[in-house]
Amino acid sequence: MPNGRPGDHPITDLLVHGEHPFPPDIEEMIRRLYEIDPSALNGVMASTYNAKPDESMEGVRSMLKQLLAQRAP
Repeated sequence: MPNGRPGDHPITDLLVHGEHPFPPDIEEMIRRLYEIDPSALNGVMASTYNAKPDESMEGVRSMLKQLLAQRAP
């Protein structure tokens, strides 16, 4: 069970622990979305947790772009 320690979840690793588990463009989108609406990351959490590091992150990119477009001022 995750307990907030490094390695528990890639988004927590990025935002809380300062690690870099994603490509730079995805990290930037996650940070922007977190600044706009932290609760918007709830839907992204499962997608990023289940993604394997060597797999394409296109689904995650697409989801983040859509969420950002919906919340853009």
